[in-house]
Amino acid sequence: MAEDGEISIKEAYRDYKPPVDAATIVRQLLTSVPDQHLRGLDCIVLTNLSGQPRRHRLGKITSRGRKVALSRTRGLYHPRWQGQPPWIELYLDHIFRSYPRWALRIPLIRNLAIAEVLYHELGHHVHLFIRPEYREKEDVADEWKKRFTTILIRRRYWYLIPLIRALKMFRRK
Repeated sequence: MAEDGEISIKEAYRDYKPPVDAATIVRQLLTSVPDQHLRGLDCIVLTNLSGQPRRHRLGKITSRGRKVALSRTRGLYHPRWQGQPPWIELYLDHIFRSYPRWALRIPLIRNLAIAEVLYHELGHHVHLFIRPEYREKEDVADEWKKRFTTILIRRRYWYLIPLIRALKMFRRK
């Protein structure tokens, strides 16, 4: 962590320029997360998967008991290992690829696009170091993602809450 207690955000792109100022968005998203859930996290690295070495792009990880190609991931949580503190890696090219360029001009859409992945990976950190549970780790991370997203919407997009409730009512019918 930085000396002022703030998590450092590092950008490491290769032949890629993100369509938005992702570092500022991540910094804003972290302000809505309670400080105790960020304890011990060293940094967040913003990068592109297409710029990673071939062996990194073609590797596999285990998720929900199955092997998943790294080329399908949008972010990774790296736990503490060999004395190195935990950190989060976000692949912006994969996060933004399912959104049209015009949609990323809307602050709510671009913030939620990054928040979905950031909060999920942060959920892994909370699950492993702060509040361990004996359940499937992806389910726990998804639950924390929902909690952090709810906090974000209540603090930053409070004016949309009546609209969200109305949409939920229509969906039930």
